[in-house]
Amino acid sequence: MMAHQSQRLQALDGLRALSIALVFLSHIGFGHLFPGGLGVTIFFFISGFIITKLMLAEWDASGRVSIRNFYVRRLFRLTPALLFFVLISLTLMAVVGELPPQKEVASVFFYFANYYGIYSSFSGELIKQPLAITWSLAVEEHFYFVFPFLFIGFISLPKRFLSLIAVILLAMLAWRVYLVLAIGLDHLPHYRIYTATDTRADSILYGVVLAIIQTYYPLFFAKLSRQQTFLCGAFLMLMTLAIRNEEFRESLRYSLQGVALLYMFPMLVFEKNALNNFLQLPPVVYLGRISYSLYLYHWLVTHSVAHFLPELTTLPRIALITALSLLLSHLSYRYIEQTFQNLGRKLMV
Repeated sequence: MMAHQSQRLQALDGLRALSIALVFLSHIGFGHLFPGGLGVTIFFFISGFIITKLMLAEWDASGRVSIRNFYVRRLFRLTPALLFFVLISLTLMAVVGELPPQKEVASVFFYFANYYGIYSSFSGELIKQPLAITWSLAVEEHFYFVFPFLFIGFISLPKRFLSLIAVILLAMLAWRVYLVLAIGLDHLPHYRIYTATDTRADSILYGVVLAIIQTYYPLFFAKLSRQQTFLCGAFLMLMTLAIRNEEFRESLRYSLQGVALLYMFPMLVFEKNALNNFLQLPPVVYLGRISYSLYLYHWLVTHSVAHFLPELTTLPRIALITALSLLLSHLSYRYIEQTFQNLGRKLMV
Protein backbone atom coordinates (compact mmCIF):
# COMPACT_ATOMS: atom_id res chain seq x y z
CA MET A 1 0.00 0.00 0.00
CA MET A 2 2.76 2.44 0.88
CA ALA A 3 4.60 1.68 -2.37
CA HIS A 4 1.43 2.31 -4.36
CA GLN A 5 0.90 5.61 -2.54
CA SER A 6 4.53 6.57 -3.28
CA GLN A 7 3.93 5.88 -6.98
CA ARG A 8 0.90 8.12 -6.90
CA LEU A 9 2.88 10.95 -5.36
CA GLN A 10 5.62 10.50 -7.96
CA ALA A 11 3.07 10.70 -10.77
CA LEU A 12 1.72 13.92 -9.26
CA ASP A 13 5.22 15.37 -9.25
CA GLY A 14 5.55 14.22 -12.84
CA LEU A 15 2.39 16.10 -13.74
CA ARG A 16 3.82 19.18 -12.05
CA ALA A 17 6.86 18.74 -14.28
CA LEU A 18 4.63 18.75 -17.35
CA SER A 19 2.97 21.93 -16.08
CA ILE A 20 6.19 23.83 -15.50
CA ALA A 21 7.58 22.60 -18.82
CA LEU A 22 4.63 24.20 -20.63
CA VAL A 23 5.13 27.48 -18.77
CA PHE A 24 8.90 27.45 -19.25
CA LEU A 25 8.82 26.66 -22.96
CA SER A 26 6.13 29.27 -23.55
CA HIS A 27 8.13 31.99 -21.77
CA ILE A 28 11.46 31.33 -23.48
CA GLY A 29 10.00 31.96 -26.91
CA PHE A 30 7.87 28.96 -27.87
CA GLY A 31 4.47 30.28 -26.83
CA HIS A 32 3.14 29.62 -30.32
CA LEU A 33 3.80 25.90 -29.77
CA PHE A 34 3.37 25.35 -26.03
CA PRO A 35 0.38 26.77 -24.10
CA GLY A 36 1.89 28.28 -20.97
CA GLY A 37 -1.54 29.25 -19.68
CA LEU A 38 -2.57 25.60 -19.66
CA GLY A 39 0.48 24.86 -17.52
CA VAL A 40 -0.78 27.30 -14.89
CA THR A 41 -4.28 25.81 -15.08
CA ILE A 42 -2.84 22.34 -14.43
CA PHE A 43 -0.88 23.75 -11.48
CA PHE A 44 -4.11 25.13 -10.04
CA PHE A 45 -5.92 21.82 -10.51
CA ILE A 46 -3.11 19.84 -8.85
CA SER A 47 -3.04 22.27 -5.94
CA GLY A 48 -6.77 21.89 -5.29
CA PHE A 49 -6.53 18.11 -5.50
CA ILE A 50 -3.52 17.73 -3.20
CA ILE A 51 -4.65 20.21 -0.56
CA THR A 52 -8.09 18.61 -0.39
CA LYS A 53 -6.62 15.09 -0.13
CA LEU A 54 -4.40 16.21 2.76
CA MET A 55 -7.33 17.82 4.54
CA LEU A 56 -9.50 14.74 3.95
CA ALA A 57 -6.78 12.51 5.42
CA GLU A 58 -6.57 14.74 8.51
CA TRP A 59 -10.36 14.79 8.80
CA ASP A 60 -10.63 11.00 8.54
CA ALA A 61 -7.85 10.48 11.09
CA SER A 62 -9.00 12.91 13.77
CA GLY A 63 -12.44 14.21 12.84
CA ARG A 64 -11.08 17.75 12.58
CA VAL A 65 -8.81 19.97 10.52
CA SER A 66 -6.33 22.29 12.21
CA ILE A 67 -6.62 25.72 10.61
CA ARG A 68 -3.42 26.75 12.38
CA ASN A 69 -1.42 23.87 10.95
CA PHE A 70 -2.90 24.46 7.51
CA TYR A 71 -1.59 28.01 7.37
CA VAL A 72 1.72 27.13 9.04
CA ARG A 73 2.33 24.52 6.34
CA ARG A 74 1.60 27.03 3.58
CA LEU A 75 3.72 29.71 5.23
CA PHE A 76 6.77 27.48 5.47
CA ARG A 77 6.10 25.91 2.07
CA LEU A 78 5.84 29.13 0.05
CA THR A 79 7.21 32.18 1.82
CA PRO A 80 10.94 31.42 2.34
CA ALA A 81 11.57 30.59 -1.33
CA LEU A 82 9.47 33.58 -2.36
CA LEU A 83 11.46 35.88 -0.07
CA PHE A 84 14.80 34.81 -1.54
CA PHE A 85 13.43 35.14 -5.07
CA VAL A 86 12.23 38.69 -4.39
CA LEU A 87 15.59 39.63 -2.84
CA ILE A 88 17.48 38.35 -5.89
CA SER A 89 15.03 40.10 -8.21
CA LEU A 90 15.38 43.41 -6.37
CA THR A 91 19.16 43.12 -6.43
CA LEU A 92 19.21 42.65 -10.20
CA MET A 93 16.70 45.45 -10.69
CA ALA A 94 18.89 47.74 -8.55
CA VAL A 95 21.90 46.88 -10.71
CA VAL A 96 20.08 48.07 -13.84
CA GLY A 97 18.48 51.02 -12.03
CA GLU A 98 14.88 49.81 -12.01
CA LEU A 99 13.99 49.37 -8.34
CA PRO A 100 10.20 48.98 -7.94
CA PRO A 101 8.06 51.04 -5.56
CA GLN A 102 7.33 49.60 -2.12
CA LYS A 103 3.69 48.96 -2.94
CA GLU A 104 4.77 46.63 -5.74
CA VAL A 105 6.84 44.54 -3.33
CA ALA A 106 3.97 44.65 -0.83
CA SER A 107 1.65 43.26 -3.50
CA VAL A 108 3.80 40.12 -3.63
CA PHE A 109 3.94 39.41 0.10
CA PHE A 110 0.37 40.46 0.85
CA TYR A 111 -0.90 38.45 -2.12
CA PHE A 112 -2.59 41.03 -4.29
CA ALA A 113 -0.02 40.86 -7.09
CA ASN A 114 -2.62 39.67 -9.59
CA TYR A 115 -4.88 42.69 -9.08
CA TYR A 116 -1.88 45.01 -8.83
CA GLY A 117 -0.79 43.81 -12.25
CA ILE A 118 -4.28 44.31 -13.66
CA TYR A 119 -5.01 47.78 -12.33
CA SER A 120 -1.48 49.13 -12.02
CA SER A 121 1.70 47.87 -13.66
CA PHE A 122 4.78 46.05 -12.47
CA SER A 123 8.18 47.69 -12.87
CA GLY A 124 10.93 46.53 -15.15
CA GLU A 125 11.67 47.24 -18.76
CA LEU A 126 15.32 46.18 -18.93
CA ILE A 127 14.64 43.11 -16.77
CA LYS A 128 11.03 42.58 -17.66
CA GLN A 129 8.68 42.77 -14.65
CA PRO A 130 10.26 39.95 -12.59
CA LEU A 131 7.74 40.24 -9.73
CA ALA A 132 4.76 39.92 -12.07
CA ILE A 133 5.20 36.13 -12.15
CA THR A 134 3.74 36.00 -8.61
CA TRP A 135 0.19 36.67 -9.83
CA SER A 136 -0.71 32.96 -9.66
CA LEU A 137 0.45 32.74 -6.04
CA ALA A 138 -2.06 35.46 -5.20
CA VAL A 139 -4.89 33.50 -6.85
CA GLU A 140 -4.04 30.42 -4.80
CA GLU A 141 -3.71 32.31 -1.52
CA HIS A 142 -7.05 34.09 -1.99
CA PHE A 143 -8.63 30.69 -2.55
CA TYR A 144 -7.02 29.20 0.54
CA PHE A 145 -8.06 32.14 2.70
CA VAL A 146 -11.60 30.81 2.28
CA PHE A 147 -11.47 27.13 1.39
CA PRO A 148 -10.49 25.59 4.78
CA PHE A 149 -13.54 27.13 6.40
CA LEU A 150 -15.84 25.88 3.64
CA PHE A 151 -14.25 22.45 4.00
CA ILE A 152 -14.86 22.30 7.75
CA GLY A 153 -18.41 23.52 7.32
CA PHE A 154 -19.47 21.09 4.59
CA ILE A 155 -17.21 18.04 4.42
CA SER A 156 -19.41 15.99 6.74
CA LEU A 157 -22.04 16.29 3.97
CA PRO A 158 -19.99 15.58 0.82
CA LYS A 159 -22.98 15.56 -1.54
CA ARG A 160 -24.04 18.98 -0.31
CA PHE A 161 -20.43 20.16 -0.51
CA LEU A 162 -20.21 19.07 -4.14
CA SER A 163 -23.52 20.81 -4.87
CA LEU A 164 -22.17 24.03 -3.37
CA ILE A 165 -18.99 23.74 -5.44
CA ALA A 166 -21.06 23.14 -8.59
CA VAL A 167 -22.99 26.35 -7.90
CA ILE A 168 -19.73 28.27 -7.43
CA LEU A 169 -18.27 26.82 -10.64
CA LEU A 170 -21.37 27.82 -12.62
CA ALA A 171 -21.40 31.27 -11.02
CA MET A 172 -17.76 31.88 -11.97
CA LEU A 173 -18.42 30.73 -15.51
CA ALA A 174 -21.43 33.05 -15.70
CA TRP A 175 -19.29 35.91 -14.35
CA ARG A 176 -16.67 35.36 -17.06
CA VAL A 177 -19.35 35.21 -19.75
CA TYR A 178 -20.83 38.47 -18.42
CA LEU A 179 -17.43 40.20 -18.47
CA VAL A 180 -16.74 39.01 -22.01
CA LEU A 181 -20.16 39.57 -23.59
CA ALA A 182 -21.70 42.38 -21.55
CA ILE A 183 -18.61 44.46 -20.70
CA GLY A 184 -16.50 43.40 -23.66
CA LEU A 185 -12.83 42.47 -23.85
CA ASP A 186 -11.96 45.85 -25.36
CA HIS A 187 -13.23 47.56 -22.20
CA LEU A 188 -11.43 45.29 -19.72
CA PRO A 189 -7.85 45.79 -18.51
CA HIS A 190 -5.30 43.51 -20.13
CA TYR A 191 -5.19 40.07 -18.48
CA ARG A 192 -8.24 40.96 -16.34
CA ILE A 193 -9.79 37.53 -16.77
CA TYR A 194 -6.58 35.50 -17.06
CA THR A 195 -5.02 36.61 -13.75
CA ALA A 196 -7.90 37.66 -11.47
CA THR A 197 -8.96 35.43 -8.61
CA ASP A 198 -12.68 35.90 -9.28
CA THR A 199 -12.24 34.52 -12.80
CA ARG A 200 -9.52 31.88 -12.33
CA ALA A 201 -9.96 30.24 -8.91
CA ASP A 202 -12.42 27.73 -10.36
CA SER A 203 -9.44 25.90 -11.88
CA ILE A 204 -8.46 25.03 -8.29
CA LEU A 205 -12.01 23.96 -7.47
CA TYR A 206 -12.03 21.30 -10.19
CA GLY A 207 -9.14 19.63 -8.40
CA VAL A 208 -11.11 19.82 -5.15
CA VAL A 209 -14.04 18.09 -6.85
CA LEU A 210 -11.88 15.20 -8.02
CA ALA A 211 -10.39 14.69 -4.55
CA ILE A 212 -13.88 14.51 -2.99
CA ILE A 213 -15.09 12.12 -5.68
CA GLN A 214 -12.09 9.83 -5.20
CA THR A 215 -12.64 9.70 -1.42
CA TYR A 216 -16.42 9.44 -1.15
CA TYR A 217 -17.55 8.08 -4.52
CA PRO A 218 -15.02 5.38 -5.54
CA LEU A 219 -17.37 3.76 -8.06
CA PHE A 220 -17.74 7.01 -9.95
CA PHE A 221 -13.99 7.61 -9.68
CA ALA A 222 -13.47 4.17 -11.25
CA LYS A 223 -15.53 5.33 -14.24
CA LEU A 224 -13.30 8.40 -14.54
CA SER A 225 -10.27 6.08 -14.57
CA ARG A 226 -11.26 4.36 -17.80
CA GLN A 227 -9.34 4.82 -21.03
CA GLN A 228 -12.47 6.02 -22.84
CA THR A 229 -12.95 8.77 -20.28
CA PHE A 230 -9.33 9.83 -20.64
CA LEU A 231 -9.68 10.02 -24.42
CA CYS A 232 -12.82 12.15 -24.09
CA GLY A 233 -10.93 14.48 -21.79
CA ALA A 234 -7.95 14.63 -24.14
CA PHE A 235 -10.23 15.49 -27.07
CA LEU A 236 -11.95 18.20 -25.03
CA MET A 237 -8.58 19.63 -23.97
CA LEU A 238 -7.32 19.72 -27.56
CA MET A 239 -10.51 21.47 -28.60
CA THR A 240 -9.96 24.22 -26.02
CA LEU A 241 -6.47 24.75 -27.47
CA ALA A 242 -7.57 24.62 -31.11
CA ILE A 243 -10.33 27.22 -30.82
CA ARG A 244 -8.65 30.61 -31.08
CA ASN A 245 -11.70 32.86 -30.69
CA GLU A 246 -10.89 35.30 -27.89
CA GLU A 247 -14.43 35.41 -26.48
CA PHE A 248 -14.38 31.61 -26.12
CA ARG A 249 -10.87 31.60 -24.66
CA GLU A 250 -11.72 34.16 -22.00
CA SER A 251 -15.05 32.63 -20.99
CA LEU A 252 -15.67 28.92 -21.62
CA ARG A 253 -12.06 27.74 -22.00
CA TYR A 254 -11.16 27.52 -18.30
CA SER A 255 -14.32 25.62 -17.41
CA LEU A 256 -13.87 23.13 -20.23
CA GLN A 257 -10.23 22.63 -19.33
CA GLY A 258 -11.27 21.93 -15.74
CA VAL A 259 -13.69 19.25 -16.94
CA ALA A 260 -11.04 17.84 -19.29
CA LEU A 261 -8.58 17.53 -16.40
CA LEU A 262 -11.25 15.76 -14.33
CA TYR A 263 -11.46 13.19 -17.12
CA MET A 264 -7.72 12.88 -17.75
CA PHE A 265 -6.20 13.12 -14.26
CA PRO A 266 -7.17 9.67 -12.89
CA MET A 267 -5.69 7.80 -15.85
CA LEU A 268 -2.51 9.88 -15.80
CA VAL A 269 -1.85 9.65 -12.07
CA PHE A 270 -3.53 6.53 -10.69
CA GLU A 271 -3.42 3.92 -13.46
CA LYS A 272 -0.44 2.01 -14.81
CA ASN A 273 0.17 2.94 -18.45
CA ALA A 274 2.87 4.44 -20.64
CA LEU A 275 1.99 8.02 -19.70
CA ASN A 276 1.96 7.18 -15.99
CA ASN A 277 5.33 5.43 -16.34
CA PHE A 278 6.78 8.52 -18.01
CA LEU A 279 5.50 10.76 -15.21
CA GLN A 280 7.32 8.54 -12.70
CA LEU A 281 10.73 8.72 -14.36
CA PRO A 282 13.20 10.09 -11.77
CA PRO A 283 14.27 13.19 -13.79
CA VAL A 284 10.62 14.03 -14.46
CA VAL A 285 9.69 13.56 -10.80
CA TYR A 286 12.56 15.79 -9.66
CA LEU A 287 11.59 18.49 -12.12
CA GLY A 288 8.14 18.42 -10.54
CA ARG A 289 9.57 18.73 -7.06
CA ILE A 290 11.53 21.86 -7.94
CA SER A 291 8.66 23.27 -10.03
CA TYR A 292 7.68 25.97 -7.52
CA SER A 293 11.17 27.50 -7.49
CA LEU A 294 11.53 26.93 -11.23
CA TYR A 295 8.27 28.79 -11.80
CA LEU A 296 9.63 31.75 -9.84
CA TYR A 297 13.15 31.91 -11.30
CA HIS A 298 12.74 31.04 -14.96
CA TRP A 299 11.05 34.34 -15.81
CA LEU A 300 13.73 36.37 -14.02
CA VAL A 301 16.53 34.37 -15.65
CA THR A 302 14.99 34.64 -19.11
CA HIS A 303 14.85 38.42 -19.09
CA SER A 304 18.14 38.86 -17.19
CA VAL A 305 19.95 36.89 -19.89
CA ALA A 306 18.20 38.98 -22.55
CA HIS A 307 19.44 42.16 -20.86
CA PHE A 308 22.98 41.24 -19.87
CA LEU A 309 23.81 39.02 -22.86
CA PRO A 310 21.74 40.40 -25.75
CA GLU A 311 24.22 39.13 -28.37
CA LEU A 312 23.56 35.45 -27.64
CA THR A 313 22.02 33.52 -30.48
CA THR A 314 18.96 31.33 -29.97
CA LEU A 315 20.46 27.96 -29.02
CA PRO A 316 23.13 29.27 -26.59
CA ARG A 317 20.54 31.60 -25.07
CA ILE A 318 18.06 28.76 -24.46
CA ALA A 319 20.81 26.51 -23.11
CA LEU A 320 22.01 29.19 -20.68
CA ILE A 321 18.49 30.08 -19.54
CA THR A 322 17.71 26.41 -18.95
CA ALA A 323 20.93 25.73 -17.05
CA LEU A 324 20.67 28.82 -14.83
CA SER A 325 16.96 28.27 -14.14
CA LEU A 326 17.51 24.64 -13.15
CA LEU A 327 20.53 25.50 -10.99
CA LEU A 328 18.75 28.26 -9.08
CA SER A 329 15.66 26.09 -8.67
CA HIS A 330 17.70 23.15 -7.39
CA LEU A 331 19.49 25.34 -4.85
CA SER A 332 16.23 26.95 -3.76
CA TYR A 333 14.50 23.59 -3.35
CA ARG A 334 17.42 21.87 -1.61
CA TYR A 335 18.51 24.60 0.77
CA ILE A 336 15.47 26.82 1.24
CA GLU A 337 12.25 24.93 0.52
CA GLN A 338 13.26 21.67 2.21
CA THR A 339 14.94 23.38 5.15
CA PHE A 340 11.96 25.53 6.03
CA GLN A 341 9.40 22.79 5.37
CA ASN A 342 11.25 20.60 7.88
CA LEU A 343 11.22 23.47 10.35
CA GLY A 344 7.49 23.94 9.80
CA ARG A 345 6.86 20.25 10.53
CA LYS A 346 8.73 20.54 13.81
CA LEU A 347 6.61 23.51 14.85
CA MET A 348 3.41 21.52 14.20
CA VAL A 349 4.43 18.60 16.42
